[in-house]
Amino acid sequence: MDESSVHNPLLWGQGSGYANVRRKTPLSVTLAKWILKIAMLALFISWIALMFLFPADFVQKLFEKWIHATNGTVFGITGSLFLLFSGPILLIAVLSIAYLVISGEEELHEKKPSKYPSFRLWTFPVLVDGPFGVVSAAELIGILLFVVFVIWAVYAYTMSILSLMSDQLTFKEKSCLFLEILGLRFGLIGMFCLAFLFLPVARGSILLRFIDIPFEHATRYHVWLGHLTMLLFTIHGLLYVVAWTIEGRLLHEILEWRDIGVAILPGVISLSAGLLMWVTSLPPVRKLNFELFFYTHQLYVIFIVFLALHVGDFIFTMAAGGIFIFILDRFLRFCQSRRVVDIISAKCLPCGAVELVLAKPENLRYNALSFVFLQVRELSWLQWHPFSVSSSPLDGKYHISVLIKVLGKWTEKLRGIILENSEKELPFSPHSKITASVEGPYGHEIPYHLMYENLILVAGGIGISPFLAVLSDILHCVREGRPCLLRNILIVWAVKRSNELSLLSTIDMDSICPSFSSKLNLETCIYVTRESEPPLETVKYKTLKTFLFVLHPKVVACLFWLVLDILYGLDYTLSHPW
Repeated sequence: MDESSVHNPLLWGQGSGYANVRRKTPLSVTLAKWILKIAMLALFISWIALMFLFPADFVQKLFEKWIHATNGTVFGITGSLFLLFSGPILLIAVLSIAYLVISGEEELHEKKPSKYPSFRLWTFPVLVDGPFGVVSAAELIGILLFVVFVIWAVYAYTMSILSLMSDQLTFKEKSCLFLEILGLRFGLIGMFCLAFLFLPVARGSILLRFIDIPFEHATRYHVWLGHLTMLLFTIHGLLYVVAWTIEGRLLHEILEWRDIGVAILPGVISLSAGLLMWVTSLPPVRKLNFELFFYTHQLYVIFIVFLALHVGDFIFTMAAGGIFIFILDRFLRFCQSRRVVDIISAKCLPCGAVELVLAKPENLRYNALSFVFLQVRELSWLQWHPFSVSSSPLDGKYHISVLIKVLGKWTEKLRGIILENSEKELPFSPHSKITASVEGPYGHEIPYHLMYENLILVAGGIGISPFLAVLSDILHCVREGRPCLLRNILIVWAVKRSNELSLLSTIDMDSICPSFSSKLNLETCIYVTRESEPPLETVKYKTLKTFLFVLHPKVVACLFWLVLDILYGLDYTLSHPW
């Protein structure tokens, strides 16, 4: 073993790694894609630079010249602001569509192994235990940029306000004027953050597809931006409340609704709706009562509408681009999810989990890494819950399977209906009382699990569900001779009780690929954490090496942290099982 190999992370050595898939493209297509990339990057950097430098005096002067130059045109003030602040992100979205259309579905072929990791900024964790969870290097850079922007903007605006203070004003007048102008500036900073707030939660956003960030990973950015935006808007409101209280006209100002300029009452309504969403989205409240969080979050409609009425059209256009993309995505998802599909089969496993096999909509194209949102109208017309698919698209063209852990009121009601129907109708038929709607799929579009020679899958409990789909997909590829580099697979699975092992019964590896053991080295380590007997047991099946351990939970936790520590050096992103 040479000296340099010590520093190479596991699963990233010679002949392995993220190096097997590359698209064969003509030179003209490659050139067009590079032109589009450069154009989008230039637009994005210019857009970010405009908002970051907006508090600066020289940018303010340039902004005033822009307003005067476009005031007499067909665009007017509102149109010029829209072109300046919302136009770039919408144009980037349009160019992203062109980029993905040009890319198409091209033939895949193998390229030379890559020795050095790529895009490490997106996957290398720099913070593991903290308020933001596991944060990669790129995410940390983004967080620091937003923090620096807020600090810089507050400082710049504060200095600008202090320079406007006249010595002829009394201390009370200076204080009230300072608080009101500073409150206005905090609101403006909040509007800039609002421009990004809705982009991560547009599930089918073309922007997320272009940068290849799955929706479930981007949701955390919405959470971070939501906290920052609501903090800025809350300070904005409090500064005005304090100033009006000092002046003795708080009630008069709060109830005022002007036809021209800023209307105060709509702002109060919008801020109240935002605060209610913010409080119920905090982790303690969300975990205690998810339905309360879910239903109060539908107040985003009131929040947006009354915010627009509060600030007026010319200021609202600063954040209109991201909101428009979100609303368009919501409309398209509504159109997709109107269709009701049959439930081919439904059964309750010994561990209490529910397996649903649904008729796959014709327009739904998914892979083994996908997840879908599921609605059961007999339970709720409003609730949509995400579940990882447990089947591979190669299992069949006309069905899709999901495994659901019974945890909460919605899943308990679902299991109750299935048990009730199973007693009346044997076997379960599509004519039973359950109807479902499917929205999606979401997740990675590229089959990353086929792009490595060695694969480690770490799961706990029902989290094995997406890995069952991955295993099925791999076995189908091996049997049919599809592109697949995998040679070694290690599954590390922790369960509370041994009855959860029944989840493995949902996949029959021998029937999918009888000879897979000659082509794949597949090993499974299962840890049972809530049973004391037997103290240690090793079970071997016909074609799958399975090691079953009954261990203390603290031992399992140490093993998991060890595996995670190894994985973080692999430039390999763990799946987020729902």
